[in-house]
Amino acid sequence: MELEYNPLGDGLRERLDAFFGRRDHFIEVNPGRVVMPKAFADLGDSIRTLPIRSNDVWLMSFPRAGSTWAQEMVWLLGNNLNYDAARNQMQQVRTPLLELSAIFSDDRSVEDTVTRHEKIDSVQCVHQMAGRRFIKSHLPWQLHPREMDNVRPKIIYVVRNPKDLCVSYYYYCQLIHRSEGTFEEFCDIFLADQAPIGPMWAHALAFWKRRNQDNMLFLKYEDMKRNLPEVIRQCAQFLDFGRDLTDDEVQKMCDHLHFERMQRNPAVNLEPLMKDSAIIQDDANVKFIRKGEIGDWKNHMNPALSARFDAWIEEHFEGTGLEFDYE
Repeated sequence: MELEYNPLGDGLRERLDAFFGRRDHFIEVNPGRVVMPKAFADLGDSIRTLPIRSNDVWLMSFPRAGSTWAQEMVWLLGNNLNYDAARNQMQQVRTPLLELSAIFSDDRSVEDTVTRHEKIDSVQCVHQMAGRRFIKSHLPWQLHPREMDNVRPKIIYVVRNPKDLCVSYYYYCQLIHRSEGTFEEFCDIFLADQAPIGPMWAHALAFWKRRNQDNMLFLKYEDMKRNLPEVIRQCAQFLDFGRDLTDDEVQKMCDHLHFERMQRNPAVNLEPLMKDSAIIQDDANVKFIRKGEIGDWKNHMNPALSARFDAWIEEHFEGTGLEFDYE
């Protein structure tokens, strides 16, 4: 199926322009009615035709579901626990974001800082990687390379409860894309399935229905928070690590992946890039690695807004078997 790139309707275009402080910046990509930056029209077809390798490892998620945290774990397991390399090379280079070149590339965002300084086409960068590739993407299933179904690389998908995800996504948009709208306005956009890369429910369910494939591992952010050692062992087995991890190895990885260490780690927290930008980071909420809590939504949603999310979650997830933990 070929991708179609269409302009947004007037109402949605004006709504997103107002929230993100941009003019006529987004398009609708089909199939799926996915809201994407206009620059994706220059990249989408090359993504669809990207050759897949059977030894690829793909880390996929909706934005702000814990992919940075999970990707650090996955890369270490796939690279023989090489902590020196993990500390000395930015994760964004070790595990490039496939669609990076198309994400808000208008000289206002941190992503654009990466593409401007490195002068790269992110799809070509992935295509030319030597050795086993570790690739990250936030795209929905239908926008990924066509060969994904036939070649069947390793795929790890991370999902997070929609309430906490929405809170984190709002602050991410403030930090990385300098959005100008309120949290309530962002929730309206999110619940209307109009947030960039959404709808979140369709994104998650496309991977959920493939969860039993032997090349797919479906993880929940909340499970990682509650029992990281078990998730580490589960991922090691999925990635064919070759032996059982020792208790000391698991503990060392848990220490490396501890939230405060990740937050301070310049190889993953994007601060080496952001320090040269005009983004103000005095607010503790406005950090790339922000809080990492289960239940932070309670600090942001009043009962009425929480009830709207409950209704939205019931509408889209009831009967699917995919359930979430909220505290």
